[in-house]
Amino acid sequence: MAQPAAKSAFEDALAALRRDPMHPVRVHVEDMDVEMRAVRTPAPEIPLGDYLASLGPWEGESTEELLELLREGRRMGGSKEPPKDL
Repeated sequence: MAQPAAKSAFEDALAALRRDPMHPVRVHVEDMDVEMRAVRTPAPEIPLGDYLASLGPWEGESTEELLELLREGRRMGGSKEPPKDL
């Protein structure tokens, strides 16, 4: 079992990692150098329809209103034009 000083060192390293999860943290404990890093947990795979529904209500918008939203995104720097044959 880890000594109190080792436990404190790990807790301090974990606190530093929580403050800045983009950078790994190194700690020296009991003659050992340990590096801790945060890793991304993959997002759960959900059906596309469920994902889109979770983004907010789209019910009631006409096709033309949705296309205008896409066109506005394009004007603001988006990369694709909405399809014209909808």
